[in-house]
Amino acid sequence: MASLLVLISAVLYGISPILAKVAYASGVTPLTLLALRSTFGAVVVWIGLAAARRTVPRAQLGLLLALGLTIVPAQVFGYFYALALLPASTASVIVNTSPIHVAWISRIFLRESLQAADIAILVAVVSGAVLVAGQTPQFGHALGAVALAVSTLGSAVYLVTQRRLVRDIHPLDVLAVVLPASAAVYWVAGLATDQIRLAMPLPGQLAVAAASVSGTVAGLCVLLALRAIPATRTALLGMLEPVVAVVCSVVLLGDEMTAWRAVGIAVVIGGITLLQTRRVSEGA
Repeated sequence: MASLLVLISAVLYGISPILAKVAYASGVTPLTLLALRSTFGAVVVWIGLAAARRTVPRAQLGLLLALGLTIVPAQVFGYFYALALLPASTASVIVNTSPIHVAWISRIFLRESLQAADIAILVAVVSGAVLVAGQTPQFGHALGAVALAVSTLGSAVYLVTQRRLVRDIHPLDVLAVVLPASAAVYWVAGLATDQIRLAMPLPGQLAVAAASVSGTVAGLCVLLALRAIPATRTALLGMLEPVVAVVCSVVLLGDEMTAWRAVGIAVVIGGITLLQTRRVSEGA
C-alpha cells in the first residue's frame, strides 16, 4: 500500500509542471498559482484534522513553522518559477537530481559514508543533468538557473528533514502547519510585488484547481508512505515523476526532444535509479 502511495504521488508530481505551464499560458503568475495551491491544501488538511479530532503537537510547532516559512516556499517557488522559463521536462529532470545533495547532506549531518561506486553514479547523474541543461536554449536565463538550483537543494534538505519528522509527527500535523505558513509567504510576496492575479480564463482556473488537488494529495501520499517504508525505497519509486513529466511535456506541450537531451535524461533517471537500488539492497 505504501509503495502504491509513492507511485501515485510520483504521477501527480509528474503532471504538476504540465498544469503549471497551462496556467502560465493563461496569464497566471507563479505566486498566484502557489498561493492558491497552498491555501487549498491548508483548508483540506485542516478539515481532515477536524474530522480526525487531531491537534498539532506544540513541541514541534516551531520547527514546522520554520520549515513552512523558509525551506518549503523557497524550494517550491524556485521550481515553479523555473517552469516559467524552462521546458517542463528539463526542470523536472534537473530538480530530481536532489539525491546528489541528499548524499552530501547525509554525509555531513547523518555521518553516512559514500562508496566509490556511489560517487561514480553521482558524477554520472551530474553529467547527465548538465547535458540536459545544455540542450535547452532557455537555460541561459540566469534567474531560472539559480531558481532551479535553490529548488533542488531545498528539496534535498526537506527530504532529509521529512525522514526524521514523520517518525514522531503524523503527516496531517506536518502539512497543517507547513501549508498555511507557506501560503502566507506566497500571499505576502505576491501582494508586495503585485503578482497576484485572481482574474483568469477558464483554462487557467481548471489548471490551478487541478494543480491544487494534485499537489495536496501527492504531498500527503509521500508523508504517509515515509511512515511505512524506508526513504530510499520511497525515492526509488518516486523516480517515476520525471519520466511522467518528460513524456507529458513532449506529448502534450510539444517540448523538443533532441537525441542528446534524450541521452541526458536517460543518464539522470538511470543513474539515480541505480543509486537508490544500491541503497535499498544494502539496507535489506
